Amino acid sequence: MKSMDLRKPFLRKYLPKIFVFVLAFNFLAQELPARPEDSISNLDGRYLKKIWRDTGMILTSPLAWKKKDWLKFGLGLAATSAFFPLDNSIHRQVYEHDSPALTSVSRAFSAAGAPVCLLGLISAGYLAGHIKHSDSVKATFLLAGESLLLTELIVQAGKISIGRARPYTLEGPFSFNPVTFQGRWQSFPSGHSAAAWAVATSLASRVKSPYLRGAFFAVASGISLSRIFLDKHFASDVVGSALLGYFIGRKITKPGLARNNSRRTDISFRLGPRSVAFGLTCQF
Repeated sequence: MKSMDLRKPFLRKYLPKIFVFVLAFNFLAQELPARPEDSISNLDGRYLKKIWRDTGMILTSPLAWKKKDWLKFGLGLAATSAFFPLDNSIHRQVYEHDSPALTSVSRAFSAAGAPVCLLGLISAGYLAGHIKHSDSVKATFLLAGESLLLTELIVQAGKISIGRARPYTLEGPFSFNPVTFQGRWQSFPSGHSAAAWAVATSLASRVKSPYLRGAFFAVASGISLSRIFLDKHFASDVVGSALLGYFIGRKITKPGLARNNSRRTDISFRLGPRSVAFGLTCQF
């Protein structure tokens, strides 16, 4: 009897969520057309090699940028820099107009944008692809997982090396403490914002429905704003991080990326008894 009493609240609480979850993935599967690049649709050695290859491509991509690429970078940098003079005033406005309802909604969005939560979503999507025997679904979530991984690597390196003070420290938006592992000095980039936009861009680039693409970006925007409302990041943090996540998501899901870039970038690593060798080769 006790087990039944415990089971009923559990079913009432989680059964509707599971039902919505299944419907959402079934709808998403219908929106994912098969593509030639879906040949990498399993979590195996080929996928790991693709991550390694794409990592080199992302890190060295500025070496191969053309004028239009530098123009896009300049516009993104200008958009981020434009918020620097406004960071203090936006922070003050958010602090003065805080409300329990806004805080509650922001916490929900922030929790959804946590890398662990996004990884769980991606894992569930990949599992759903296995159940439906859909290479397209599996490939989509593998690409999203790769985007999330590479974004997190760059974000964590940026947090440690830049060392920007978080808003709640009241140090100001122009206070920096480079090369630090203290969380209060890791405001830029925003991990939640970058990760959300990387995953949203990966998923949006693969679906057919413009409404579904809009929904992905709307959720990513809500996650970015939540970090401002929760006093975790300045406005310029989330703007720059959103652009970073969008860039990585676009690069990773671009058709023919692995094929086109395997000839361009190569990374090698060799460990000897008394030496460590790291090589990077770029072809243009």
